[in-house]
Amino acid sequence: MFFGNNTIMVAFVVGVVLIFIGVGFRDRNPGMILLGLGFLAVLYALVRKAIEIFGGA
Repeated sequence: MFFGNNTIMVAFVVGVVLIFIGVGFRDRNPGMILLGLGFLAVLYALVRKAIEIFGGA
C-alpha cells in the first residue's frame, strides 16, 4: 500500500505542507504561509521526539 513505506509517507506529508506554503505565497495570504510553517515545525518536533524515544543512529 502507498502508506506502507515510511519514506514515501513523510515525503507525501512534507509535500502537502509545501503546497500550503506555496498557495499562501501565490494568494499573498500570510495565514496560509504561517499554517504551513507551523505544520513543518510540528512535523520536525514529532520526528525529533520519536528519534529521542526510540533511539536513532
